[in-house]
Amino acid sequence: MYDLFIDRLQLAILTHCTVSDGGIHDRISKRLGVPREVLRWDQEARERYVEYANRGTQTVHHARGMIVGCAWAGKTTLLKRLLGCTEKEIEEVKSTEGLEVHEEIFELCDEEKSLKARRKYKDQNNVESNSEKLDSKTLTFFDFGGQAAYYACHQIYLTGRAFYVVVVDSSKRLDQKVDEKVCDQDGSVFSGWTYGDYFVFWLKSIHTYCGSDNENDQKPVVLIVATHWEEGLRQFKDKNELMDSLRDQLPKPSNLSQYIRYDRFHCIQLSVPLHNLERSFYEIACDQQWKESIPKEWFFFQIEINQKKHYKRILKVSEITTDLPESTADSQKGLNEISKGKLDMLRYYHDAGKVLYFDENGLNEGLIIDIQWFIDAFKHIIKDRLHFTGIPGNEEDWDEYYKSGYLRNTLLIKIWKSKDDKLCEMLKKENEKYKIKMGSFRFDARYLKYHQESLLNFMQRLGLLVVGEESHYVPCMNRKEMEPAVPDLIRRSESKSSVLVYQFTFLPFFFFFRLVVACMQEENWKVLKTHGTPSLYKDAALFLVEGYTVVLSVTKESIQLQIVHPKKGCILELDNYKTQEIQERVENILYDFAGKFHRKLLFTRGFRCRVDDKNLIAMDINGHFLSEEDIQKDDGEMICPLHTVIDQHSINTKELKRYWKI
Repeated sequence: MYDLFIDRLQLAILTHCTVSDGGIHDRISKRLGVPREVLRWDQEARERYVEYANRGTQTVHHARGMIVGCAWAGKTTLLKRLLGCTEKEIEEVKSTEGLEVHEEIFELCDEEKSLKARRKYKDQNNVESNSEKLDSKTLTFFDFGGQAAYYACHQIYLTGRAFYVVVVDSSKRLDQKVDEKVCDQDGSVFSGWTYGDYFVFWLKSIHTYCGSDNENDQKPVVLIVATHWEEGLRQFKDKNELMDSLRDQLPKPSNLSQYIRYDRFHCIQLSVPLHNLERSFYEIACDQQWKESIPKEWFFFQIEINQKKHYKRILKVSEITTDLPESTADSQKGLNEISKGKLDMLRYYHDAGKVLYFDENGLNEGLIIDIQWFIDAFKHIIKDRLHFTGIPGNEEDWDEYYKSGYLRNTLLIKIWKSKDDKLCEMLKKENEKYKIKMGSFRFDARYLKYHQESLLNFMQRLGLLVVGEESHYVPCMNRKEMEPAVPDLIRRSESKSSVLVYQFTFLPFFFFFRLVVACMQEENWKVLKTHGTPSLYKDAALFLVEGYTVVLSVTKESIQLQIVHPKKGCILELDNYKTQEIQERVENILYDFAGKFHRKLLFTRGFRCRVDDKNLIAMDINGHFLSEEDIQKDDGEMICPLHTVIDQHSINTKELKRYWKI
C-alpha cells in the first residue's frame, strides 16, 4: 500500500504529511532515491529540495564500509589484501592512528561481481586522485584505529549511512585481557577490558549509532570477520564454536545477537584468497540503499569540492562557485533564496560526511572540505604513548597533558609544527623529483599552522576539546584519579542533595566528555579547583555554580549528578529552585546530545537505593538502581523494592526526591 502511494505521488510525497512518519522514510528513499537526511528536514527545506530536484538530478551509487575492532586485530591488513597489495606491503603495515578514510577506492564490477581497485592518477599539482566516471558504483572504506585514545573521533563517522565490518582476532581468547600497551588502556575507562568486552562495545556502538528497535526501520548491515584462522593459531574448533562464544559475551536480555549471522560471518587466513568475503562486500555495496538522486547543482558542488581539495582544506562559503537557481518557495516569501539553497546543500553534505559545516555564529563563514585532514589534525594531538615519538616539548608539559588532558598551546604548536615540517620535507622531495619550483610547497593548504583557530573552533563544536588561552582541555586524554579530598568534601557536607542517576541502555564513553565540554562553556559555570588544580578527572568533573558545587560523574552505564553546599561548619538548606535549574540545564544538554544519534539514546532517571560510602562519586548502580517510576507514588519511608529479602533496608523517598524535579 505504501509503495503504491509513493509511486503515485513521486517527489510530491516529500511535502505530504505522511513524511512525518519516520517509519516510511526507508521506503521513500529506496523507491525514489531521496537521501534519508532530506526526509528528516523541515517542510520548507523539503519543498526547496523538490523544486531543485524537479529541475534535474544526478544519480550516484556510493557505498561506505566501516572497519572496526580491537587494535592489532588485522583491520588494515584486511584492507590491504582486498587492494591486492604485495606480501612485502602487507608486512610493512603499521597500526592505524585514529581513522583513515579511503575515499572511493573500489569500483563495483558487475560482470565479475567483484571489487576493482580504482587507479590513481596525478594531476598538474602532483596530487593523487581517483579516476572518476559519473555512472560508476563506488565503495569507500574507513579504517578505524583500535587504540582507546582514538575512540573520541569515531563519533564523527559512525553513521547509519554505512555497513560495518567488525574484525575479531581468533587467536585470542575472548576472556583474555587485552595488553594495555597494545590499546593504551592504562588509566583509561577501558583499563582491564578483555577481547570479548571490545567486541560487545563495538556491537553496542553500531546499534546505538545506527540501529533501531522499530521492525519497519532499516537495520545496519554488520559483517564479522575472524582473522588468524590458521590451524595452530585460532582458539576455536570451528566457525560455529566462535559464533556461540561471541553470543555468550552479549548482555542478557539483548537484541545484539541479530548482528551475529552465519551468512555474514567470515573466517580468513593469510594464505587463502578472500573471494567469498569480497563477494559479500560486492553484494552489500550493490544494494539500492546506496543509490541516491540529488539535484544536479549539488552534484556539481561535489565536483567543486574534489577540485578545490587539491589546494584548499577550509573553504569560505563566499568562495563557493556552484550556481544555485533561486527557489520559488523562498522568493515568494521574500527570503534570500541563494543563501537558503547553499545552506540546504551544505547541510546535506555535512550529514553525508563529505564536509564539516555548522550554521552557527563563529563557524558559518567556512566549511572543512577535507575531513581526513581534520581527523589527522585531531589524531596528532591525541596520540597514545605508542605514537608519541619524535615530537619536541617540555617533559613536564607532556606529563601534565597525558595525565590531566590539559594541552598547553605552546605544546600544541610544536605538535602541529612537527607534522608540518614532515609534510614540508615530503613535498620538497617530490618537487625535486618532478622538478617543480621550490616556492610551490611553502604555503601548502595541508599545513596545520595556518588554520589553528578554525581547527580548534570546529573541534570544540564537536565536543572534542575546550579552547583556552594558554591551555586547551582534551577530555579523552584525562587519566587523572580523584584526590581523597573530593569525596571527603561531600562526606563532611551537611547540606547536599541525593545523587540523581541517569541510567543508559548503552553509554558511549565520549558522551560524558561532551557533557563536560558543554558545561565548561556554560555561563557562570566554573571548574572547581582542588589544591590549585582543576577538579577534572577521568570519570568525574566538579563545577562551582553560584556558590554550589556541582558533581558530575560517569560509570560504565550511568551519568550521575549531585549538588553540594560546601560551606564548612554551617547547615545551609539547598535552594530547590537553584538545584532544579542546574538539573534542567544538565538534562537539556543530555537530551540534545541523545537526540543526535540515529536512534535516540535512551536513558532512565532515578536514584541509587542507598549511598555507597566507599565510592561516593561514580557509584556502581548495578543491582541498586531505582527508577523514578519505582518511587513515584511513595513519599516517605518504605522497604527498598530491590532488597525485600537479602540485604533488606529502607529508603526515604521524600529525601531522595527533595531537591529534584521528579
